[in-house]
Amino acid sequence: MGTVRGTVMVGMVMAAVLLMTGCAREVDDPAPAASRATPTRTPTPTPTPTPTATTPPIARALPDTVDAGTVADGVSASASATGPSNVAFHTEGQFAVVIELDCSACTGTATVTAPGRMSPFGRATAPLTGSFLTAVLRDDAPDQTVIVDAQGPWSVTMRSWNDLPTVSGAQSGTGPAVLFFQDDVSHLAVDFRPASAEDSFNGRAFTTSDDTQVFGDSGAFAKQFDVDLPGVLAIQTNGTWTVTPVP
Repeated sequence: MGTVRGTVMVGMVMAAVLLMTGCAREVDDPAPAASRATPTRTPTPTPTPTPTATTPPIARALPDTVDAGTVADGVSASASATGPSNVAFHTEGQFAVVIELDCSACTGTATVTAPGRMSPFGRATAPLTGSFLTAVLRDDAPDQTVIVDAQGPWSVTMRSWNDLPTVSGAQSGTGPAVLFFQDDVSHLAVDFRPASAEDSFNGRAFTTSDDTQVFGDSGAFAKQFDVDLPGVLAIQTNGTWTVTPVP
């Protein structure tokens, strides 16, 4: 890509431990050992439950829908609503759509997903403003729908990832973001500080090598990952981060 304006294609990409215990009861016997025998008791093992796999729920379309219009290279679309709603839009061209969500007056957790998905494009604690990247598929239909599950008033702007402003060097922020790096390097250094004990950093990089890289970790960390830039980086977290391209 260099000062890249190309389409980057790809694909993307998650146990329970059971403890078995047994118990036996000892019986006090006041009689001398020589006068009567002590019966032997065999402990009865606790039945082991059968493990059950947990499947993430499939997102289903909501009753309310707002129409954002058409998204194309050089053309963005927008919509707004209060509370959970579908957002319908039409695309002209082959590209992933960046959803810029303004949920600064929201409460709770805001989730951006699509009907039929088990894992969302992203979610973050409100209030927030952040960007999310939709699926990156060659055969996406022109007419698409995403779901914004949020409590309170919100607005979205949707644009082609080809229209993202390119950035270079160290970039810092808090919460979800989508960045278009123009640096021609093979690694990315990440310095991450979580917003809570449950928070983690997840990065997806879509690059000129047509090889999606998924990386990250939980808890505070400073690490370097193999990431073949230039390309688009989608960050999912609630925490504070600095990402720096390095050779």
